[in-house]
Amino acid sequence: MNKQILLKILFIIISFTLLDSVIQYQLVQNHKKTQIVDVTQELSTLRAKIEKEVTSNLLIIEGTANFVSMVPDIGQELFSRYSKEALSESSILRNMTAAPDFVMKFVYPLEGNRQILGLNYRKLKGQWEQAFAAKESGEMVVAGPVNLVQGGLGLIGRAPVFVDRNGEKDFWGIVSSVIDMDKLLQAVGLDSTDLNIGIRGKDGKGWEGDIFYGDPVLFDGDTSVRMIVNIPAGSWIIVATPKGGWSSSSEYSLYVHAAIVILALGMSLGAYRNSRHNAIIRQTQDSLNQAQAIAHLGSWRFDHTTGAVWWSEETYRIFGVSKETFTPSFEGFLSMVLPEDRAKFLEAFQPSVEGCCGYSMDHRIMRPDGEIRHIQDRGETTCKPGGSLPHISMGTVQDITERKRAEEALQASEERMRAMAEASYDALIVVDSSDVISFWSPAAEQMFGWSRDEAIGQKMHKLISPKRYQKQAFEGLERFGGDGTGPIIGTVQEMTAVRRNGEEFPVERSVSAFKLGNSYMAVGSLRDISDRKKIESELKKYADRLTLASKAGGIGVWELNVQTNALHWDSQMFRLYGVQPGEFSGLYEAWRSRVHSEDLEQAEGSLQHAILTQALWDWEFRVVWPNKEVRHIKAAALVQADSNNRPEYLIGVNWGVTMARKQEEQLRLLATTDDMTKLLNRRRFMEMVEREFQRSSRYGNPFSFIMFDVDKFKNINDTYGHDVGDMVLKSIASTARTMVRDVDILGRIGGEEFAVGLPETDMSGAELLAEKLRVAMENKEVVLGDGTVISFTISLGVATLDASCSEVNMLMKHADIALYQAKENGRNRVEMYEPDKS
Repeated sequence: MNKQILLKILFIIISFTLLDSVIQYQLVQNHKKTQIVDVTQELSTLRAKIEKEVTSNLLIIEGTANFVSMVPDIGQELFSRYSKEALSESSILRNMTAAPDFVMKFVYPLEGNRQILGLNYRKLKGQWEQAFAAKESGEMVVAGPVNLVQGGLGLIGRAPVFVDRNGEKDFWGIVSSVIDMDKLLQAVGLDSTDLNIGIRGKDGKGWEGDIFYGDPVLFDGDTSVRMIVNIPAGSWIIVATPKGGWSSSSEYSLYVHAAIVILALGMSLGAYRNSRHNAIIRQTQDSLNQAQAIAHLGSWRFDHTTGAVWWSEETYRIFGVSKETFTPSFEGFLSMVLPEDRAKFLEAFQPSVEGCCGYSMDHRIMRPDGEIRHIQDRGETTCKPGGSLPHISMGTVQDITERKRAEEALQASEERMRAMAEASYDALIVVDSSDVISFWSPAAEQMFGWSRDEAIGQKMHKLISPKRYQKQAFEGLERFGGDGTGPIIGTVQEMTAVRRNGEEFPVERSVSAFKLGNSYMAVGSLRDISDRKKIESELKKYADRLTLASKAGGIGVWELNVQTNALHWDSQMFRLYGVQPGEFSGLYEAWRSRVHSEDLEQAEGSLQHAILTQALWDWEFRVVWPNKEVRHIKAAALVQADSNNRPEYLIGVNWGVTMARKQEEQLRLLATTDDMTKLLNRRRFMEMVEREFQRSSRYGNPFSFIMFDVDKFKNINDTYGHDVGDMVLKSIASTARTMVRDVDILGRIGGEEFAVGLPETDMSGAELLAEKLRVAMENKEVVLGDGTVISFTISLGVATLDASCSEVNMLMKHADIALYQAKENGRNRVEMYEPDKS
């Protein structure tokens, strides 16, 4: 074997070793990125579900505490009725307890929880600290997960109850509930994921908290994907890795190694056995084509002298053409580069030709069938010997479409999160440890009157805090700058804020902390609760009036002789039932005539049962006054027996609870209605649509779904302000409400996004209503105070229940796809979902 052959073989080995290294590196990098993107997307979904479930259930506890503060003389029966209604909204709250003066006196349900009645928080080691902290802070305190007295593991929310007495807040006690951790984790799908999950942050302490779910090894090192789960009382840390661990090699790695080895051996053998040169070249070319196909990596060669262009087989496949129908040329290649990317390609390629150097860039191509693919193009030009004229350009093209799509999906997810923050009605503000503002959301601009440019770089508390609170705030910041902690970090509190015009107003503030480099940052969410405070004030006034009415004799007293059926009423009873003295021959007849027909049978039955058993009669029913007004009455009575222990008298009281029932209805309405448009909010809308979807699926009835939003709504907000944007949304809601049937389900499901569920409606009926809505909005105008007229349009997507829809989210997705098509096709139009176009 001569020296020349040895040099050729050595050159072949080095070249293919380098090629193998390059291809393996690209395969490994692509594989790693794909795994991280997949885990991040799945973990983001789990985190969002956990935040939603924990926050919504803690709000139920806080709502119960607010109710108790308005009815401080509450009994077990009223507490159970309200708690039953509250717990019906949740599948993971185990119970509801109330502890006047820290002693657990009321619980719902009683079954299975009686053992906790009478327990004193002061004597419960590990719980007294949280209960006392709730009283001292005036805010909800969340503990856990912890082992419960009644068994099991749960997250405990404790909300203090304060009663207004003579203008001062008097501590009443604690309302608490337990979030069943097993049901919570099951509800969000942690038991069905393909990830190894770990969660730490007991008592909302984030990284400082204990690990309460998963293998502690997941928190070691930096191999896990990590995210912060924000809960009202702090934060948790959730980490994840794929089950089975991270894969460090691509599934194509072995094939590439094998192909490279085959190529190297083949070419070496060809150099050694010159007589079989042509056969070896063909074999090598086939192996190279196979390797390129595995790596989606094609090669090319361009002779500047002759204009000849050569493509490898994988290059043909990447460009979607065949050797039989397409002759490669520079012009043909350039025609397939998207016009938007063509100039960018020439800017990279031309200097390579002129300077006889290399280039690398990413661009897009359009195949003959119209499919767009992303290409990574690398090449180098060599000059003719002894000159600077280009001779040969050669290089590689790699199809990186899947990687680009993953990157675009990740970027789109980040953009959606940013858009959600900007569209939030809560003001979002980020400050550093010196109180300097670095982020000021559009909602903050609207709430406080300071523009983003004016606020960035300013001291936050000097802008939005009354002067009397600023000293205390700055003292807290000194501690925060040292270790990232403070009295407000990880809490939800009410505070007084001030607008640019000097107006003070109440806000609900939630603050979390994070570390950026070596400095601590705080992000705050502030919600204007002026309207809520007004409602609370009205509720307090009502409670005061009810107390005054009771003291003034507002409770009716009656007596029934059960042996003669003679009934005696006091004057208040006549007023409660709308009866005039002498109007009826018998008062029992008057009572029966006034009780609502739907309640009479049960009311009489319970009354007779109480008489027979000599038990307490405790009942509530409705009465109908002569003017058809319906009122709610609460009745209670005890039996008085004669000397033979036979029932003789039934002595009782009645009092009106109509206002309380109306107030409960108002609170229920607030929980299910969008505050601005008065339409169903997303949660209530989805409940009703899910119910109707299941009914229609079960019985094979038609059901359609319309999703629509305002065209270029951001332009309206940016041009005229969010208050004008709110006027547009209200106008759309009021107009749509007049055009749908009573059985239709109309709701606001996002910022400027609305939806309509249409029972018993096929595609043609849904399309007709969608077009009517579009025309109505096109002709609708909002006139401002200065005479400016705001016109707007909407785009609508329509989908109908069919065999492909196994769940309501799929039907909504179909409508959303149709809405996207309406946007793409020019807006202000209706598009019907067609599976073949999706």
